[in-house]
Amino acid sequence: MVSVNADEGQALVATVFVLAIAAVSIVGLEAAQSRIFAGAHSQRAGEAAAEAALASVADAYVAYLMSIKTSGSGPRPSPDIVGLLAEPRVVADASNAASALARANGVDRIGSLTLSCAGGRVEAWLSVDERPHHAGFSAPECSRH
Repeated sequence: MVSVNADEGQALVATVFVLAIAAVSIVGLEAAQSRIFAGAHSQRAGEAAAEAALASVADAYVAYLMSIKTSGSGPRPSPDIVGLLAEPRVVADASNAASALARANGVDRIGSLTLSCAGGRVEAWLSVDERPHHAGFSAPECSRH
């Protein structure tokens, strides 16, 4: 039997101490890796959800502009993109598209969806895991005249 007071005993205590530090470090690294992967997954899911919402809005935008273009004779009305983005059907379709893609990527719920028309762009804003995401496309009708 080795005494802790002997040199061999001191080495044993130091070895156990170093192994304990290594074990704690490995557990900490695994936890950090899990957080990093979860954050990256959430980021990608949020970006995909914002793009899905915007794709739905883009479909409504093109259909709206085409309906104005093909409307009867006479002067064409000015496009009301702000009004289009406020329509409950457009908002609901965009929200449903974002939610469906978020669910497909393992996210249960998205934050509120906001659609805007400003600065020559249509943009969709939402949050996933309390991180904001947005996507947009150019829309000259959203420029200030």
